[in-house]
Formats: sequence, structure tokens, C-alpha cells
Amino acid sequence: MDITVSEACRLLEAQGALRRLPKDQSEGIVQQVRELLGGQMPADLEALYRERVQSVGDFAAILPKWNERPEWRREGALRALLTAQAVPLFSDGSGNLYGLDLSSGEQRPAVYFFDHEDLFETPHWAAGSSIGRFLLLLAQHDQAIEEGRPPGWELSIDPDIDKCPRAPPIWQAG
Repeated sequence: MDITVSEACRLLEAQGALRRLPKDQSEGIVQQVRELLGGQMPADLEALYRERVQSVGDFAAILPKWNERPEWRREGALRALLTAQAVPLFSDGSGNLYGLDLSSGEQRPAVYFFDHEDLFETPHWAAGSSIGRFLLLLAQHDQAIEEGRPPGWELSIDPDIDKCPRAPPIWQAG
């Protein structure tokens, strides 16, 4: 059974790994992104915006800068992955992005890692089979590196990560 975005956020917040935005601007953000995407938005993406996630560990969430006056709205990084049929969710702090797949048309699509060095053209590896599982993996990313976890440790949290259609998981990406 998959974990919902809300469940993942509650778990990570209890662990101190998730920070939320102080002010709830989710209604405006959802409206703006829905317009940017042509009226359609995966349910998981809307759920993430409604959770007001600011960051998970050292990974900053990518949100439009909301302002009630339309001429002041800025999509910024949101447009960075649209040509690759993805919506950016988080930055790794080095210019790379984690993006939600839009090509599948699913309500709970996979999350992929996009490298800035190839201008985000295609996903390099699968980062989670859903946003909920991705959030749990993201929270353990740095710790897994420090501990030297073996390739494929991600399967213990996300047993479907190796089934993501657009790119393999990191340990198979080469």
C-alpha cells in the first residue's frame, strides 16, 4: 500500500525533517499551477501544495511566488521542466531538480531527478514512485550516503521505484 502525501508529511514533521511555510497560500498556488498546466493537476501535486512544505532536510521545495495580484505572480523554476513533461518539486541546492512526471496522466505519478547540465531535457533516474514515497526517500538521502548504504536500499521504502517508466532507479542509472 502506498503512503499518501499527507501521511509522509506528518511522519517527516514528527521526525523534524520537514519544515512548513508559515503562511498558507496553497489555494493561490494550486490555482496558479493548475492554470500553468492547462487546467489539469495530479492529485498528489495538489496535496503537496496544500501541505505547505517549505523543505525536507536540506532540500528546498520549489513553489511559485504567490501574490494575489496576477501581474506580480512568478512561476520561475516551475517552467524549467515543462518541456520535459514534469513539474519541479525540490532543488538539490546544486541546480538540479526533482520533478513530478506529467507524461503519464496519473493522479499519483512518479518523481524523477533532472540534471541542470543537460538543461533538464530528460530524467536521469527515478527518485520515487509517488510523491509520498519520494518525500520519505528524500529525507533519508544524506544519511544513506553518510552510512554507506548499499545500492537498492531505496526499495525498503519504495518497493515500486524500480518500476518507474521514464528512468531507472539511481543504482541502475550508471
